[in-house]
Amino acid sequence: VRSAPTLVTYGEPFHSHRISILLGSGQSCPWYRDGRGRADQRLLIGCIHLGGKIMSRGSFLDLLAQSPVKPMLEHAMIAGNCTDELGVFIAALNKNDWQGAIKSRERIVELEHEADDLKREIRGHLPKSLFLPVPRADLLDLIRLVDRLPNTVKDISGLMTGRKMQVPEGIRVSFTDFVTKAVNTARQASESVERLDDLFRAAFRGEIAKTLGVLVQRLDALEHETDEAEIAVRAELFAVENDITPIEVVFLYEVVKEIGELADRAQQVGHRLLMLVAK
Repeated sequence: VRSAPTLVTYGEPFHSHRISILLGSGQSCPWYRDGRGRADQRLLIGCIHLGGKIMSRGSFLDLLAQSPVKPMLEHAMIAGNCTDELGVFIAALNKNDWQGAIKSRERIVELEHEADDLKREIRGHLPKSLFLPVPRADLLDLIRLVDRLPNTVKDISGLMTGRKMQVPEGIRVSFTDFVTKAVNTARQASESVERLDDLFRAAFRGEIAKTLGVLVQRLDALEHETDEAEIAVRAELFAVENDITPIEVVFLYEVVKEIGELADRAQQVGHRLLMLVAK
């Protein structure tokens, strides 16, 4: 065959029931999905008969890249665990438990490094394939946005431990509520990404796409609650500014800003997912 084969799909993209390979001579041969295993792990089986010769299925299947879903789900899970740890870190600080805070900080750094390593691995091995149901660049951007969550948590914990910061007692309750809401928002984003497996199965269509829309609506609501909590914390911090040193005031506002951005970045993850479904 002199000209390159052309892939033509029947049915839904990526999860079609049959794929034919149109040969340069105009001949075609159907390739059927193996009914075993999960949809994103199924292989196309068969062989092409041409001029009495048989092209082994392996030579074609070598062109099919592995599904990127599993490592992306793992990356989202690690990001979620890292953001959850921020609540543990703040709780230790509020109890003046510096040993516990440092231990939590080390856990945050460990998880952030794991997320970074996995992000690089995904970037290096994400298929450049016609069999991806969405553009490769969009998946890479989603990974980038998810990876910002553990990065933000690492920055917050690093600033607070590096300066041995303490949350003023007068704002401690509202500050803790603010952190909890930001962490919940980030967790919702991670859980939304964890639905990628179902989205790939459904070729980013159908009921699962509607379910994702509901999850992102919930994410938007959580981000709004975090915004309101941030306003309350800033008001209380303003009221106690004269009771703490000016430099501590500056860094406390910086911490509040970063925690708010954690929720904002989580919301961006959800919106990116919706864009994948919309395309």
